[in-house]
Amino acid sequence: MKKNAKWRLIISGALSGPENMAIDEALFSLSEKSGYAGTLRIYFWEPACISLGYFQEKENILNIALCKARGIDITRRITGGGAIYHHGEITYSITTTLPNPLVPLNVDESYRHLEDFIINGIWKCGAEVNYRGTSRPRAKDFYCFARPSKYDVVKKGKKLAGSAQRRSKNLFLQHGSILLNLDELDAMFSVLKLDCNIEKAKQEFRGNVTSLDEITGKNLEKHEVAMRLTGEFEKTYAVTLTEDELTPDETRMSKELIKKYSLI
Repeated sequence: MKKNAKWRLIISGALSGPENMAIDEALFSLSEKSGYAGTLRIYFWEPACISLGYFQEKENILNIALCKARGIDITRRITGGGAIYHHGEITYSITTTLPNPLVPLNVDESYRHLEDFIINGIWKCGAEVNYRGTSRPRAKDFYCFARPSKYDVVKKGKKLAGSAQRRSKNLFLQHGSILLNLDELDAMFSVLKLDCNIEKAKQEFRGNVTSLDEITGKNLEKHEVAMRLTGEFEKTYAVTLTEDELTPDETRMSKELIKKYSLI
């Protein structure tokens, strides 16, 4: 890898679900025109939002009327997987062109390599975590984040962070979530359509998932965690991050895509 390659850092702040997913697609689609070796984006969600995997139908997963009544956004990710409730978390995306020294061609290797900065950043927050690295039998598919994957970042086997990828010709995107807290667990389960006992589902979820607040015993401020992550991104990959904004083309495309990602 070319030492001190110049990458762009975008701190988007808190945006709606459709805005966040529209920006991720714009960054992915226009990676060749960014003027940087790649882009690391850190973002948050306001209001709370449920994102669906690429092939999921909202009517089969969610109580739409209750989502509307409670002001919960619904959007769709350009990556696969199941439903994810976004609020008490930090989300990141990495977009670049291929080939890129930062992105191994092997999918397993690329996940592991690109989650090193997350593991290092979380250690800096006072939590010893590791990469799961082996597959486990899948839990009931009621909720994506509870599904064990070999690509998870875990604490004693409980998932703290998860990621997904999209590759298209010479374009690459990886985005993922790091749970800060589980404060809205009841709100999440209240709008999911489940064919099982809700209390049992909550118990299963808590048995498979943890949060930074839970494992550190501290109420960590999201911007502090974000700065730890960006610092470790530079150190881990020997790149220079330059904070910048979306280009005019990225801004234009993301605004055009918002309707596509607005599902409520």
